[in-house]
Amino acid sequence: MTPNAFSRRAVSRRVALLAALASSLVLAACGGGGSDSGQTTLRAVNLTSDLPSIDLFTGDTKRFSALARNSLSDNAGFNSQTTTLAVKRAGDGASLLSGSYSLDKDKHYTAVVWGNETGLRLTTLPEDENTNDITAGNSRVRVFNATTDTGSVDVYLTKAADIGGSVPTQGAITGGTLGGFRDVSTGAYRLVVTGVGDPNDVRLTIPAITLEEKKFATLVLTAGSGGVLVNGTLIRQQGTATALGNTQARVRVVASMNNAGVVAVTAAGRTLAGGLRSPSVGPYALVDAGTPDLTVRVNGAVIATGPRTLESGADYTVLTYGAEGAGQVRVIADDNRLPTTTSRAKIRLIHGVAGVGPLTLSVDFLALIPDVPSGTASGYGTVTSTTTAQVDVTSTSGSASLFSQTGVNLQGQAIYTVFILGGNATPTGVIRKER
Repeated sequence: MTPNAFSRRAVSRRVALLAALASSLVLAACGGGGSDSGQTTLRAVNLTSDLPSIDLFTGDTKRFSALARNSLSDNAGFNSQTTTLAVKRAGDGASLLSGSYSLDKDKHYTAVVWGNETGLRLTTLPEDENTNDITAGNSRVRVFNATTDTGSVDVYLTKAADIGGSVPTQGAITGGTLGGFRDVSTGAYRLVVTGVGDPNDVRLTIPAITLEEKKFATLVLTAGSGGVLVNGTLIRQQGTATALGNTQARVRVVASMNNAGVVAVTAAGRTLAGGLRSPSVGPYALVDAGTPDLTVRVNGAVIATGPRTLESGADYTVLTYGAEGAGQVRVIADDNRLPTTTSRAKIRLIHGVAGVGPLTLSVDFLALIPDVPSGTASGYGTVTSTTTAQVDVTSTSGSASLFSQTGVNLQGQAIYTVFILGGNATPTGVIRKER
């Protein structure tokens, strides 16, 4: 897996996936703004998930214009200690974010713009740590978890191929938290980010990053589109930035074939499901993103093969459903971003039964998600968390419930999928807590 290269504003702003194990391309050290005595020196990096280009203002002055996503600006110097920083879409007059920030004179800062358009954040990173405080042979690194919906993570900088039994370099870093600097021996490391306390819950792997002697660096983690995998950016104090983009996706298989059909799926030759009997929901597995060939077999016979587009950082469900001689395959994008409100849960419906009309998902007798056709997934609804929910699924083609369960514990800041699956004599309902 390889990093994406940051381009300088004056050059290309396009981010590209690099070949595995290739060294990172970096943005040249920033300059061009000056840092005259008594001035604040500011630069900015656009690490948003869905804003291709932004303008950043100090007060009424546009300091950075059309800053592309995954790009780092030059420096700008200005005479102000407390100022209003505002972020706008490039060329737009309306502020997406505006707030007051205290920026000291004769100091350097990087403004990290992160999150998405509807939940934008801006964090200023001070960049004037004294390199003389670092012992020869060491560097210092800290981690900024610039996410709100991926949960807490552990970060490993290791020279070992397996992190099992290792202690995180920085552990349990919650969303929106900037950790303190840690001393690390200078050299090349393998970077692994996992869910907190679970070395098998891998969120990002970068085969090689280099930490330089007597240098400070900040590793910024940002969310992938699926809400679980993350991307990285290594920002060197007053220096270059290297994109450490995730080049994997998470994929799982759902078997919903008639007559307990057994489903096997490979992606680019890698087995995702070797023999998943219907009705079943398999676990997520990491797959190289891009357009891998996906081959689906039912009871040993190939029913689908060919390239499928898998976006880096995304989550997918491969749904296989229908009769043995007429099986169908759907690749569904999953949104596993955690709810931002602690008292709310996300829930959706996947209809995996061929020949059954549109389905409606109800929670506590209220129709939350209506008219979900066969072979599709609904959007996500939100409900207030409760330990006593009643969940029902009904069809327009019949009056009786296909699925009904009482006393369902829908936890706050959790995500659920209700599957209606084929395989048995009658449709089978399964509630899966995704996170």
